[in-house]
Amino acid sequence: MPGLPREVRSWIYNFFHHQHSVAYLKIDAQLCIAAKGGNVKHYGLSSLRIGKPVAEQLEFMEGLLPCPELPYHMAMVELPSGRVADLHLFADNACVWLIFLDATAERDNRQRLQQKAYEMTLLQERERQLNEKLQSTNEALRESQEGLSREYQRAETLLLNILPASIAERLKADEQIADNHAEVSVLFADIVGFTERARSVGAVTTLAILNYFFKAADLLSELYGCEKIKTIGDCVMVVAGLPTARSDHAEALAHYALELRKAGKRERFAGEPLGLRIGIHSGPIVAGVIGKRRFAYDLWGDTVNLASRIQTSAEPDEIRISDATHELLGPDFACDPLAETELRGTGRVRMWRLRA
Repeated sequence: MPGLPREVRSWIYNFFHHQHSVAYLKIDAQLCIAAKGGNVKHYGLSSLRIGKPVAEQLEFMEGLLPCPELPYHMAMVELPSGRVADLHLFADNACVWLIFLDATAERDNRQRLQQKAYEMTLLQERERQLNEKLQSTNEALRESQEGLSREYQRAETLLLNILPASIAERLKADEQIADNHAEVSVLFADIVGFTERARSVGAVTTLAILNYFFKAADLLSELYGCEKIKTIGDCVMVVAGLPTARSDHAEALAHYALELRKAGKRERFAGEPLGLRIGIHSGPIVAGVIGKRRFAYDLWGDTVNLASRIQTSAEPDEIRISDATHELLGPDFACDPLAETELRGTGRVRMWRLRA
């Protein structure tokens, strides 16, 4: 090794000092191996023969020499022994020194880093896929929740179309709905000559008339704080004074009846104005929810029956009220007395005609 250039010797010394393996070849002007040394066994160079061309014994040297630009560095060269070395070529007069510096550990470390980077990439890809799946699941959950919310709101709206709001809340709390109301007013109203007119105009027109009539009944219920209980054919049943009691229930329902009659006159049915028969009676009733799957809020009692009988006895476009209702109305309502009339299932009843 004394024939090596000083800088090469210093480098090799430092490499040995740090416990690395090093080997060297001296190549003459004929590109043959002139000498070899260092830990040649470590690199699988023991079989190299002195005086023989280096390119014939090391394939990676073929075409490399003569090299016009020295010193020259070849990094991470795979050797026949399976080792990896960094090769450094230095010029020394007519000779070339080829130094083998072990880079196996660096190669292994680089491979470990590459493996870790690959594993990290796999983990990141898996994380990305899981995040996408989570996002998709969250989106599906959000859409499902929005759908449930829409269905809930739809169910709430349908429930409020069937029941008064306070009754709906009690029903949702699994409360049995059965209430006594001491003072309410009940109204029945139907369309004059409905059956004959419906037969002459057909289904589409009949349905349009019923839709107009019941829509008007709904709107007026909201306006006067009444509750539309149900429709029976072409007849509508409305009550004032429940579920929340009010002292002016008779007046509220009288205003309702007058406006409902006006609404009827604004529409024509089979070429004639839509005439109504309306009856009102005031008194105690029982109210409750019946049914399980198709439940309904309904009223029972003599007050309901008498209101229905009064409505049946009314003349076209007439609003008939009972004596009990008349007593509850204030001076703002003009009424004409009617003769006592025999009503089926009730006997003789005194009634009044509510004027416009």
